[in-house]
Amino acid sequence: MRAFGSREPDETVRNPDWLAERMVTPEELQLIAEHPIAKALRGDYHASRRSREVAGMSNLLLVRTRYIDERLLRALQDGVSQVVVLGAGFDTRAYRFRDELKGKKIFEVDYRSTQEFKKRRLKDVFGSLPEHVSFIEIDFKTDSLSTVLSDGGYLENEKTFFIWEGVSMYLPEAAVRATLSVISKSATAGSSLVMDFAECAGIWLMKKFPTLSQHKYTTNWGEPWIFGVPDMREREFFHECGFELCDVLGLFSREAAKRYLKRADGTFIGTTRGGSPSSQVLRTTIGVIWFFLSHRSRWYAIADLRVV
Repeated sequence: MRAFGSREPDETVRNPDWLAERMVTPEELQLIAEHPIAKALRGDYHASRRSREVAGMSNLLLVRTRYIDERLLRALQDGVSQVVVLGAGFDTRAYRFRDELKGKKIFEVDYRSTQEFKKRRLKDVFGSLPEHVSFIEIDFKTDSLSTVLSDGGYLENEKTFFIWEGVSMYLPEAAVRATLSVISKSATAGSSLVMDFAECAGIWLMKKFPTLSQHKYTTNWGEPWIFGVPDMREREFFHECGFELCDVLGLFSREAAKRYLKRADGTFIGTTRGGSPSSQVLRTTIGVIWFFLSHRSRWYAIADLRVV
């Protein structure tokens, strides 16, 4: 999705992840051939954006990517000396911001299989593995995060910026709280974390409407969203986990569109909402609209958090 959004001609609404497309091969796209983004990457950019599903997902990743990029650069200006990317996957910030990260310690934490796959792609793109990144292997189900970080060279007394993107909604609440606890207890004062998260109403919405298009690439792929922060109580939840909430942005909100989806000419590129329900369209759409109107929630959001 970042790769597709990086093709946008208008720089003001272009996904800044210029490396994303270089990290994906045709063979890998074939593995997700049923995903609309795979088809979009093989076709014309403007024609592909006519799909509400493609445009919505691309816009959502634009907002999320730029929000985290901005916080990372701000943290570097504030003097962080370490960056930790949890569940790093194919995150490219360590490479896109190589100059800004010069002299900093970068840790990418993920499953060994994911990291081996990524290392192969990095070698293809750069010719060798970048020396400024430490790859820390973890089995999130059995390993201690604090132990693997410490063993990997992470220093608790150094100001650190943590990124936890696209993970928390797939985990049980206990695992989310445990991870947040490790970060808040190990990180020194002035350290911060940026993470995205669902809220309870968003989880209930997906359970109530199994025909929502979002299920096709989450639940139907064996990765359902199962955890949500209590609706509109982000400050209290994160405070319990050792953080001060500095900023929160609903990813479906008007504020998100105002910050990140406005073209150079003042028009908007679209919304962050995806496609319509795949079946029983009218009944389900009416139900979803009513659900949105009758619940006060951010549904899906991203937050800038500081260690208390």
